[in-house]
Amino acid sequence: MLLAAVIVAVAIAGRGGDESEPSAKEYEASVVNARDRVDFALSEIQQAQSEDDFLDRLDDAGNLVEEAADDLDDAGSPTRFEDESERLVRHLHQLSTDLQGTAAQTREVGFKNLLAGAVGLNFASWDKANATLAELREQGVQVQPIGRH
Repeated sequence: MLLAAVIVAVAIAGRGGDESEPSAKEYEASVVNARDRVDFALSEIQQAQSEDDFLDRLDDAGNLVEEAADDLDDAGSPTRFEDESERLVRHLHQLSTDLQGTAAQTREVGFKNLLAGAVGLNFASWDKANATLAELREQGVQVQPIGRH
């Protein structure tokens, strides 16, 4: 009986590292990494040399934002940041969808001129992600807003 209890205790202790939540510093690093990756992806769009290149860059940015959101979600968060983290991941997933959807819609017949004369793109998901980052800053997470490119 004692041996069984020791085996169970060792098994639980061995898994403890896998199930524990990240520290506030680890979480901050994950948030900053995701923000930086999203910011980089968006900055690459403005380097487009043609309409096709622009649309390809929208797709690529959508993929990069999706990966950043998934990685942030996989990294987890301390309990006190769970709500904000879930919202940030959701908003980043939506931003990814918005970027790729804009590219797809623009490629459709009849939407070729959708972006003609546009000075820039604005997505509510970008605004919401930045609002969540602002909430995290208010709670002590040192992270910059996602830039407007």
